[in-house]
Amino acid sequence: MRLRHLPGRALRAGFTLVELLAVMLILGILMGFLVPKIPEAIEAAKITASRKNLLDIYQGVLLYETNFERLPSDSGVKFFGSLISKGVWENTSQSAKKLTCPGVDLSALSVGDLPPEEWFKDLDAVDGSTSAYAGRNVKEFPLRKLSGHEALVATDNDPEMNFETTTLVLWGDGNVERIEIAELRDLGLLGPDEDYFAVGPDSPMEELRKLSLD
Repeated sequence: MRLRHLPGRALRAGFTLVELLAVMLILGILMGFLVPKIPEAIEAAKITASRKNLLDIYQGVLLYETNFERLPSDSGVKFFGSLISKGVWENTSQSAKKLTCPGVDLSALSVGDLPPEEWFKDLDAVDGSTSAYAGRNVKEFPLRKLSGHEALVATDNDPEMNFETTTLVLWGDGNVERIEIAELRDLGLLGPDEDYFAVGPDSPMEELRKLSLD
C-alpha cells in the first residue's frame, strides 16, 4: 500500500540544524561535568580495591597464626609475602596481586616483568621493590598478639603517594583506616604545604614507624 502525500504535511527526514546544535550543546555540558570526575572515580575504585587487599591480608595473617601457632616472623614486605612463600595462600596470580597496591603501576616495581607466580615464591628475593605495601617490622617491633593499636600493613607511599591524598592502614584488629592528608595537617603531623606522608621509620605518625618496606 502506497502512502499518499498530503498537501501541507511534508515528510521530515533526519534532524534540523537547530536540533543537532541543541544535542551537541547538551552533550558538551554533560562532558564538562563528567570528564573531570573520571580520574576521581578511577582513584576511588583503586582505593576500594586496595582496602579489599588489606582485608584479605588480615585474613591471611589469621590463617598463618592458625597454621603455625605464631604470627609471621619476617619483616617488611616479607611479613605478608610469607603468606605465599610459606604456603598459607596458594601461589596464584590472584593471590600475588593481593599483596601489592593497585594504586601503583607494576612497571614501577621490580616484579613488573615477571609472572605474578614468581613475585613471592622465593622469600629471599622479596624486598621493598617487590610490593607497594609496607609490612610490620617485627625484628624491631615484635608482635606478640594482634591488637587494634598495632599497625600491620599500609600503603608504602614510596617514593610518592600510592594515592593522591589517601593512606590506607591495616590494624591488628582487622580494621582498615583511611587517613587523608587534610586530617594530618589538622593534627599538625604535616605542614600546610606538605602533600607527602611517609610510612616507615621516618613517618610522623608513631604507630606507622613500626612498618618497613624492606
